[in-house]
Amino acid sequence: MEGNTLKKRKVGVLGVVGMVYAMTAAGAYGIEDMVSSSGPGMTIIMLIVLPLIWAFPIALSSCELGSAIPEECGFYKWVQRALGEFWGFQVGWLKNVGMFINVAVFVVLATDYIASYIGMTNLQAYIMKIIIIAIFTWVNLRGVKEVALVSSVISGAILVAFAGIAIIGFCHMSHNPFEPVVATGLTTVGSIGSSIAIGMWMYAGYESMSALAGELEDPQVIPKGILLALPLVIGTYVLPTIASVGAIGRWDEWGSDGVSYINVAREFAPVFGVAFVLVAFISNISMFNAYLASGARGFFILGEDHLFPEFLTKISPKTGVPYVSVIFLAVVSVVLCALKFDMLVTAVSLLNMGFYSLILISMMILRKKEPELERPYKIKLGNAGTNIFCTIPIIVAFIALYINGTDYFVTGLITMMTGPLAYILFKRLYGGLYVTDPNQYPINEKTKLAVGDTRRIAFSFALLAVLLIIGRFFLPWYEDPAYYAGVYGTENMFDILMTLDTAAAAVSAVLAIGFAIAGKSDTHA
Repeated sequence: MEGNTLKKRKVGVLGVVGMVYAMTAAGAYGIEDMVSSSGPGMTIIMLIVLPLIWAFPIALSSCELGSAIPEECGFYKWVQRALGEFWGFQVGWLKNVGMFINVAVFVVLATDYIASYIGMTNLQAYIMKIIIIAIFTWVNLRGVKEVALVSSVISGAILVAFAGIAIIGFCHMSHNPFEPVVATGLTTVGSIGSSIAIGMWMYAGYESMSALAGELEDPQVIPKGILLALPLVIGTYVLPTIASVGAIGRWDEWGSDGVSYINVAREFAPVFGVAFVLVAFISNISMFNAYLASGARGFFILGEDHLFPEFLTKISPKTGVPYVSVIFLAVVSVVLCALKFDMLVTAVSLLNMGFYSLILISMMILRKKEPELERPYKIKLGNAGTNIFCTIPIIVAFIALYINGTDYFVTGLITMMTGPLAYILFKRLYGGLYVTDPNQYPINEKTKLAVGDTRRIAFSFALLAVLLIIGRFFLPWYEDPAYYAGVYGTENMFDILMTLDTAAAAVSAVLAIGFAIAGKSDTHA
């Protein structure tokens, strides 16, 4: 492909810390919706517990895999190396679909904060979103070094701003930040379910920096940056939240477009409040900026592997940036940023559950499959301890899948069904890795898929069918149908969701059986 070379840039550890922090936190924005939906006590508990059972395993696994396989779009390459082309595509597909949503989330949050402070009509807010997207698309088109510089400067401002909010809040505490633990009208399990999706999203993104590994002169700075960024993220979430809820109270009014950290500054330090609003605005822009860079590389690498349209691999000869992928992702975000924050976050959280499960499984498999692989950073728990360490977040993801809400469960799994179907389409259209190396990646001449793919596809649909069937029996017992009637204004909305669940389970089961039968004769010949 003409001019198909990514430009290497020198980015230091602090630059990586800035980008990782921008991709994973950029402040505590978004936690406000947890406070009102699950209760302040449960929110704080989740912010303390989730790093142990979710963030640490993902972050440290990303460090080990990234140090061992420092390639562009690392997470995709890790899974591809461990599980093969089909599963590599699945993780790339989940990440890319999620990336469409993620980049829009940050533009929505940025605009929500400004709108809550100065007041804006819906049209004015949408125009501002388009302006934000346009400006930072231009920054991304200049290169990863510029993205890192912008992210680092903004991340520093964010840390100072939230340190200020924590100090102000602790100096004016008049409420118990842990009361109530559970929001009014919710059970303990329901409270966890109301906050876990946002919490898991808040503690996600540690693998995203690996998407840019191929553009760094020294990709080994990425694990170092992740290890330094993780405690900064935890501190940014926990301390300002305890201080702010303790100072302001009114937990049931909290939200990205309601009471928030801004109110602490507004009530107790008005001059600082103006600066904090500005930081709130630019912090979410920083996340958009960093994720636009990371997400564009996912489309680029899939295109390079002949599993996406080739036009996405076009690189600017001047800047060495995959400019078509950047523009493509920016254009989609213009459409999606019209949606609400909590809707976007919950949708992407479900995709993240499948995405991170595949990364953690790959981590365990590569430990066994390639024990001699050089790992400059290695989790020092031994193979058995590492397997347990990586299995815990997979279990957390499985539980979260069912307690997060029936609407998101059904739509999330239906979205996951598109992964195997997309692979079949793009593999047949563009050839996949067979085009790169037909000897190493042979295909079945009849199906035009890789040898063994029909069995892998059968397994993926069987797994989805089982998950949907479990949901069909569990969710009517766990959920309150009246909630969905109130939210959607349709009395039988829950029944509609259950019908969709049943239909999706039946389709998945039929596809699993069909591909399993086809798999019996799946050979190179």
